[in-house]
Amino acid sequence: MKPSHFKRRQLLSVTASLLASLSGLAHAQDQRAIRRVFVGFPPGGTADNLGRALANQAPDAKSVYVIENKSGAAGQLAALATLQAPADGNHLLLTPSSVLTLAPQLYKTPLFNPLRDLQPLACLGDHSFALAVSGRSAINSLAEYIAWVKNHPTLATFASPGLGSAPHFLGVQMGRDIGTALTHVPYRGVAPGLQDLMAGQVMSSFSPLPTLLDLHQSGRIRILAVTSATRLSSLPEVPTFAQAGLPNLQLVEWYGLFASAKTPATAVASLSADIQKSLKTPAMLDAAKRLEVNLRYEDAATLGKMVAQDQERWKGLVAQSGVQLD
Repeated sequence: MKPSHFKRRQLLSVTASLLASLSGLAHAQDQRAIRRVFVGFPPGGTADNLGRALANQAPDAKSVYVIENKSGAAGQLAALATLQAPADGNHLLLTPSSVLTLAPQLYKTPLFNPLRDLQPLACLGDHSFALAVSGRSAINSLAEYIAWVKNHPTLATFASPGLGSAPHFLGVQMGRDIGTALTHVPYRGVAPGLQDLMAGQVMSSFSPLPTLLDLHQSGRIRILAVTSATRLSSLPEVPTFAQAGLPNLQLVEWYGLFASAKTPATAVASLSADIQKSLKTPAMLDAAKRLEVNLRYEDAATLGKMVAQDQERWKGLVAQSGVQLD
């Protein structure tokens, strides 16, 4: 056999083996389950960032987690997408608590029943909220803010991520506590409201703390108070609302992972265990620190109780506010 023929046959053999290996690898990748995680808010918000950080740490090599943003209806469109998808354990909802415990109570005809329609999987963590003004504002403290609101009641506006959101009701509660109502300006997500805050189109904003921290540190906005029980290590100079004499504005919102109530019990147990592992990884701990989120694993049973308890907590405030959505 001529040397050239031998080399050609050897090359063809190596090429065939390589193609077979690549084909096997592609086939193995194709066999991985794609788990779609629905988030009810636009990219860049706390829920979205937390979901993407969690997806990167998923310990199950047989699965790929993909974040899908379904913003609208105070975060409820993501819940509806979860309920309309197959109940196979591969279609999940990552949501802040207010979407399940506050928003459904605002609708004359609720879009869904969280306690009946959703299966809790795991609590992921929690964060507080904050009141902020533009960095160009002359207001430097909560006391100055309250005085300004009382002197300019028709100009006292506050932005929130949407009608029926937890920040919306913080603004309602604050107006009630200080004796001067604030005008609510709802946005579709946090980012548009913050853009208008910095541009001077709205006077203040109640928002999730994680979305405010970088802007505060860069001087583009100024955080006046936080809703946590104690001062935060990242903002030691900023008081809590309770310290400033407004204890009704203490609020921490948790984030949970849910599936359809029809999801098999074996899938529920597996997913909950996966999340518990993910929350312990160094990379997830680092991500949570950047996001100003306190990682907090709670199992499915505990999370279900949290939903029921928080629904009861919001009932009184919803009734008092008079807010109702069609």
